[in-house]
Amino acid sequence: MAGSHTTPWESQSLDPVVLKDLRLILAPERVSDEPVDRLTYAYDATRKQYPPQAVLWPETAQEIAAILRLAGGRGIPVYPRGGGTGLTGGSLATRGGMVLSLERMTAIRNVDKSNRLVTVQAGIPLGELKTALQKQGFFYPPDPSSAKTATLGGTLAECAGGLNCVKYGTTKDWVQAVEAVLPTGEIIHIGSKARKSVVGYNLLQLLIGSEGTLAVITEATLRLLPFPPHRGTFIALFDSVTDSARAVQRMLDSGAVPCAIEFIDRRSLEAVNAYRQDAGLPVVEALLLVEADGYDSSRVEEETHTFAALCRECGATRITQAQSAQERERLWDIRRSLNPAMYAQAPFKTNEDICVPLSEIGAMLDAAYAIGNKYEIATLCFGHAGDGNIHVNFMTHEEEDSRVDSAVAELFERTVALGGSISGEHGIGITKAPFLELELGKRERQLLLDIKKLFDPMNILNPGKMNLE
Repeated sequence: MAGSHTTPWESQSLDPVVLKDLRLILAPERVSDEPVDRLTYAYDATRKQYPPQAVLWPETAQEIAAILRLAGGRGIPVYPRGGGTGLTGGSLATRGGMVLSLERMTAIRNVDKSNRLVTVQAGIPLGELKTALQKQGFFYPPDPSSAKTATLGGTLAECAGGLNCVKYGTTKDWVQAVEAVLPTGEIIHIGSKARKSVVGYNLLQLLIGSEGTLAVITEATLRLLPFPPHRGTFIALFDSVTDSARAVQRMLDSGAVPCAIEFIDRRSLEAVNAYRQDAGLPVVEALLLVEADGYDSSRVEEETHTFAALCRECGATRITQAQSAQERERLWDIRRSLNPAMYAQAPFKTNEDICVPLSEIGAMLDAAYAIGNKYEIATLCFGHAGDGNIHVNFMTHEEEDSRVDSAVAELFERTVALGGSISGEHGIGITKAPFLELELGKRERQLLLDIKKLFDPMNILNPGKMNLE
């Protein structure tokens, strides 16, 4: 099976005594060591597979607390899991143990209209939450491409970004408070409804992006905005990747702030056209998908016109603006289909979400293509150009390819040399763990290790991730 891994516990179930104890904590049907469930929860979007020894479906923080107390007493690994859309193996059961699926924890507890806050359980799919909030006139900005299936808790664990980052930032900018369960089984509450707080260390931000290695986030209170009703969306076509990068810089320097600027290169356009018969995208060297949003229609129209004019000044050969909400949604739906479209081109895809300073976007794209050419690997690039977050995809027909390993290492080295980061929004997990010290020095990494030991002295919570051992 593609991406499968042979592990000592692959054919082993948990101790029957442990299973019996778990079924005293959860209803029996919410504890499974059946092969079909173990296989179903063995993978994520990396296509790597590590079967757990059991799968659990808790519904409350108290149940999770009891599970973690049991696991800690017996040294059993526990892996929090959301929608399984992660791209770095962050939820994989690499050392056996139990997958803790939060998919039944989907309640929207409260929408506080006066304070523009929502309190919600962590297992709700992000797209479902965003739709429910929009019906009440509210906007939660983080919008990763996987929003239809990614859970809120998963996006908190990875500090997801997405399509709206240029104007609205990433997940960490929208979390007001959390309820979480420590590996010891203690339930903690961090943050408040107040917009400002400097009481002690910022534990809230420590948990956001910690990839489930420090605590299991069970509930979050999120900041909201009134839903911006007006949007201007267009695509700009370029015969040069360099020209498109220059246009990105000009738009960001204009004084107006676009909601999104997405970059798609030639090979990516070819892939999506082959994947979707309705795509019909023109195949050029680079395409920018640009959107302005806001509460004043005339201002949004003015900003859209300004962005389009700047693209033309930088060499755009054609500008096509969406004339309806349906046309706009079609463009974004096509953008969200890039990842599956690429898997249709080749069975194995390594997607690295590097992030560089805005001034280095052109240089980073040139380097990515040069690395792909050096190792004779098809290289497709797209991503959130408005904040320098580029998705570099190395496409192969073999799961294990030493050329890809060499290309990724060189890509990360070049990224850090340009002042960038090896992960903009996908986290570290297992796939990027060997490269952590490219960006963090030994002392900085030791601080991470010390924090992990403080929270999780038994190392039961998502062990083996982020190179924290």
